[in-house]
Amino acid sequence: MRILQAAEKIFAQKGYDAARIDQIAADAGVNKALIYYYFKNKRALLEELFQDFFRESAALLVSYVQQGGLDSSPTPQADRIFEDYFSYFEAKRDLLRIMFMESLKNGESTPPLFKLVDFGGLIDEDTVSDVRGEGIYPTETMNLTLVAEFFTGVIPMLCYILFQDSWVRHFEVSRKQLKGYFNKAMEMTHEAYHRTMREQWSGEAGS
Repeated sequence: MRILQAAEKIFAQKGYDAARIDQIAADAGVNKALIYYYFKNKRALLEELFQDFFRESAALLVSYVQQGGLDSSPTPQADRIFEDYFSYFEAKRDLLRIMFMESLKNGESTPPLFKLVDFGGLIDEDTVSDVRGEGIYPTETMNLTLVAEFFTGVIPMLCYILFQDSWVRHFEVSRKQLKGYFNKAMEMTHEAYHRTMREQWSGEAGS
């Protein structure tokens, strides 16, 4: 929809707080009345953008898990799906920037970024269990798993996507070098966590 495309563009250029409905209408080539026909207010526009993003990213993540992405040796197809997942995040960099800023605001509402590990309403509960590894790890470790996924998986990936241009310029490394360093760092942290959990659980299951 042109209105949503224009909203994403204007929110990225101006920031959510400074963006105005008339700017979005002008960019979309429609009048404000049409926007208000579909969306109650500016916040509703932003929430729709977020929901579209969460639905698309959740669908890719589900495909990754179903193709064995959480196994100790992921299939080539799972690796390709993860690359698609990562590329989708990169393509949505402007929206992620808005999401990050909205998540950092003080308030009682749940930070939007939490939806990247809390899939309520996006996918069915059985699939949520698979994505979270509930079939792999004991139930009592699920809180640890959520923390690990968010703080050692999601947040580092988002920071890499959002800061890679600035990092390349400031530290004078190539994009290829930066990606290699980042992948190595993730292997030493997030992937090491998964290896440890698999080894621990397989040991407990076999005892």
